[in-house]
Amino acid sequence: MYDKQPSMTHKPLSQLRRELAAKLADLNRLLQPAFENQPVLPGVVTLSRHRCGNAGCRCLSKEEAGSFRPRTEAYQRLRQARSNLGKWHKEVLALIDRIEQERRSVEGLSEEDRKRPLR
Repeated sequence: MYDKQPSMTHKPLSQLRRELAAKLADLNRLLQPAFENQPVLPGVVTLSRHRCGNAGCRCLSKEEAGSFRPRTEAYQRLRQARSNLGKWHKEVLALIDRIEQERRSVEGLSEEDRKRPLR
């Protein structure tokens, strides 16, 4: 018979620490778009074969649109980096929680002492 509840596998403390160190190494790569100097422009540039002709329309020529594209792409990279950083943060917190759990499983502590919050 098997347990239907997914159980958290117990990894050695050293392996959890290596995983945490690897996450730290990823941080530089994740933050790289924040250190770019290129100005950003929220939005997306799309090309159309013709202008719509409406008064007050903001349709641009192909040449004009091309000048905005690098700025909108830089904005999209920055927003993606922010999203990835949020995911990274959750993963790091989960690793730290698992490290704490492994460190609390020291022999000699009662089950009650292991669950007691640290102060």
